[in-house]
Amino acid sequence: MDDTDETVAWARAHGPAPLLLDGWDHSSTWGWDEASGSLYAHLLRNSDDPATKLALRIGPDGFTPAITFATTLAQHIAMAVDCSPWDVITALDEIIDQDDDTHCGTEVDEAGTVVTMAEGHDTWWPQ
Repeated sequence: MDDTDETVAWARAHGPAPLLLDGWDHSSTWGWDEASGSLYAHLLRNSDDPATKLALRIGPDGFTPAITFATTLAQHIAMAVDCSPWDVITALDEIIDQDDDTHCGTEVDEAGTVVTMAEGHDTWWPQ
């Protein structure tokens, strides 16, 4: 699995995350939308005046196909906020790295429960 696949997998598992991009870091978020099968970003420029806040949404629509690569999302964000795609990728990676740091002490051998949800009315018992 490469870095792009890991970013998408992280976004699918963790839900919306802040986008720590200079000038956009107070309220902007990014994540995975299960309904559309796409990465997305909600961008809100930092501002003291709530009346001047203009929200931008990046995601699939009639003109944009599903965004399934972090680099594609970064390019869309970079064009929208007029910055380097490298700055955006760095901002995405910072959130993932912060989350990985909080799980460093987790024990691999801990017991857990796996729950599977399915539609239907049948009862299934393991043999």
